[in-house]
Amino acid sequence: MVKKGMIDGLSIVFLLLVIAYIGLVVIPAEQLEKVWSKQQVDFIETVLMWCTISLGILLTVYFEIRHFVTQKRTIYFLTEVIPGSAQHIGAREEQQDAFGFPALHDPEAVKRYGMLAVLADGMGGLAMGKEASQLAVQTLLNEYLKKTAGESVPEALKKALHKANKAVYELALQHELEWNVGTTLVAAVIKEGMLHWISVGDSRIYLYRGGVLVPLTRDHVYANVLDMRVKEGKLTRGEAESHPERHLLTSYLGIPKLDEIDASRKPFRVAEGDWILLCSDGVYDELSEPLLEVAVRMPPQQAAEFILQHVLALENPYQDNATIAILACSQR
Repeated sequence: MVKKGMIDGLSIVFLLLVIAYIGLVVIPAEQLEKVWSKQQVDFIETVLMWCTISLGILLTVYFEIRHFVTQKRTIYFLTEVIPGSAQHIGAREEQQDAFGFPALHDPEAVKRYGMLAVLADGMGGLAMGKEASQLAVQTLLNEYLKKTAGESVPEALKKALHKANKAVYELALQHELEWNVGTTLVAAVIKEGMLHWISVGDSRIYLYRGGVLVPLTRDHVYANVLDMRVKEGKLTRGEAESHPERHLLTSYLGIPKLDEIDASRKPFRVAEGDWILLCSDGVYDELSEPLLEVAVRMPPQQAAEFILQHVLALENPYQDNATIAILACSQR
């Protein structure tokens, strides 16, 4: 391993060689020949030139290799992304949440597609919530795995999302329930150390890094419209907060045309210790940094179960379906 001090020393030598060579070229020949003969000057000039060029090439190669290794460090040293999941029906009569991970056991398949997690929450106020969420998850998983080698992850996710929306919408049409069948959906992919995600509805994706819980998605609810009207002076804060439609979804799967979609604007590199959490609304109100500080000390599967146990221990008589899916990153 090349030590930093050695490289610093070589860099200084390189600069001195450059200065010496420039000085030798700039100083008039008649002054140099007062000290050395013309043959000696030519020899020194040749030696300085080749030493400068050689050391310059060596340092350039070193820094290029170091840059490449730094950029690819996560790809080469990040282990398999470890999944975990847990689900509970809560106080509801039916489980209308669904989630899934692709069954990729071949390292080449994981390299091509990355590690994907999907979660959907069927809309309880509409019909066929269970069927809608299960269909959405399965369709997105199937469609994403049709990704071609030349297709980017964001392109494949968006295409798969629209296919899932079409599938749920057609389910509604088959049962003459247009506008009465719907589900949220969030999906996250970690591929080559980079995180990509996409979201519709009010299920959420969080990043837990270094003790801080960061929401990555934005809820697609009417509250966004109301809050904008408050900023515009068209509503008071009290009117917006008490509006009966504040929590209604403005976007979900199962509609004729899907326009309101949230997605990662650009992928960002995950690091050792990062946890990506996909949650339905039966879980995320109870997520906290102190809770996760304890959970991340466990294997992801055990952590998911621990988080759900914490939610259920609150004994909320109106507890919604609760689902969490985790993608945890660690070092080789």
